[in-house]
Amino acid sequence: MSCTKTIQDSVNWAATILKQQPLNVSNWEPGLTFANLVLGRVLGPPMKWRFNRGNLNFPITTAGGTDYSAVVGDLGWIEKQWITDASGKIHALEGAETLAKTTNSYRPKTMAPVYDDNAGNITFRFDAIPTDNDTVYIDYQRKAPVASSFGSNWAPLPDEYGYIYNQLFLALAGNLVSDPRWPLWSQLGVAALLGAQTGLSAQAIAIFAGEWDRLMQTLSKSQDAVKAGMTALTK
Repeated sequence: MSCTKTIQDSVNWAATILKQQPLNVSNWEPGLTFANLVLGRVLGPPMKWRFNRGNLNFPITTAGGTDYSAVVGDLGWIEKQWITDASGKIHALEGAETLAKTTNSYRPKTMAPVYDDNAGNITFRFDAIPTDNDTVYIDYQRKAPVASSFGSNWAPLPDEYGYIYNQLFLALAGNLVSDPRWPLWSQLGVAALLGAQTGLSAQAIAIFAGEWDRLMQTLSKSQDAVKAGMTALTK
């Protein structure tokens, strides 16, 4: 999958539909924030993409206790985790958001990423001190990159998913300029995004759709408030 399309490409496309409304008023804004909002939503939970998946592994030992640090600077959220013992047998490992320290000793059954120093070092905690020297394996979704200018491309989103990110970008831009078509563009973008996903539960879909709708409604209300304030100042 190629990732060659830039944010500037999306800005140029949106401008033709929005009657050349500027999206680079100052320092690439507001277009740059719109692009980062799209990247964050499309690559954030509960979305799962094979092109955005990473993996890591590290040993756990009988002498190592419950906490282990690993360097993984692009960790977004964990999908799956498991333990492989010295004989090669695989043991399921549940995930959790947080765990308390413990002195219990058995093969761990649950793992949680409890600390992030914002320098790429993640501390993983297990629900027990290992009774054997095993290896932990983790599959995860990478966190969304932060675009720094219109020259940034949409990677890791491939060009073939332009129909998703362009539609969401257009919805945000249309909302900004109060284009009456923005609710339709928003619906089309969300439908395209969810249509490209497989295996999402009805609850996950409902939560995502609700969060996106609240974001768009909040932006719309903010724009209305700004316009009302400006009108009051001119009277």
